[in-house]
Amino acid sequence: MLATPMSENGSSLSLFLHEVLDSRKKRNSLYSLRAFARDLGISPGRLSDFLSGRRIPGKRLSERMMAALKMSEDESAKFQHLISRNREYASELGGAHLLREDEFSLIADWEHFALLMLMGTSGFSHEVAWMAKRLQVSELKIHNALERMERLGLVKRHNGRIKRLKHRVSTTHEIPSMVVRESHRQILEHALLSLQNDDVSVRDITSITIPADPKKIEEAKKHIRDFRRKMARLLEGDKKSEVYNLNIQLVPVTKVKK
Repeated sequence: MLATPMSENGSSLSLFLHEVLDSRKKRNSLYSLRAFARDLGISPGRLSDFLSGRRIPGKRLSERMMAALKMSEDESAKFQHLISRNREYASELGGAHLLREDEFSLIADWEHFALLMLMGTSGFSHEVAWMAKRLQVSELKIHNALERMERLGLVKRHNGRIKRLKHRVSTTHEIPSMVVRESHRQILEHALLSLQNDDVSVRDITSITIPADPKKIEEAKKHIRDFRRKMARLLEGDKKSEVYNLNIQLVPVTKVKK
């Protein structure tokens, strides 16, 4: 299962830290990630994990970081809220392998994740021609996709056979990213193609337009995440023979008031 980002342009702990680092760089062009780690009292490697969203600071460390950054009461409250939200997201992933943005950029095109999920279906063939036919792409795309995923440790090839090493994969979340936007665009294009070409018996595309309270959006996102997990459990039965994308679009129709 591929877990997509919680949000493409919201707030997150990693984005918060990126903003602090960027503001310090503006004041001092020589300021570096290593200097930021020194000021926080942590190693550059650990800071890189926080910036990429791979790790979340514990209670004691977060208190040290707030003190080091000399946060105001409001900033401290926001920082703690972001840590709490990131922990909720980590719980949602349930041990899924998290790709950094630079890693995700290598395999952002839809066929990589479709191929990874195809490996989990019944009757999977290790023949490139079979995979290309099933996903309706060229054999060259399959070759390239396998090569990239092998470099990232997602699959392993040996004696003409392919082993999927990561069964659940997630992308970075809540960091504005052109790579993530392009990935979402490709998925939406697939939905349009399905609307035009697939019989209604194998797809479901519906919509509802409602008056909405913007203050309820965060709660709505949580319900959508819970729904995604429930649908994944339902569809990932014993007889998996196809690969599906589940897309839920909750988007404003009116101009959002700032």
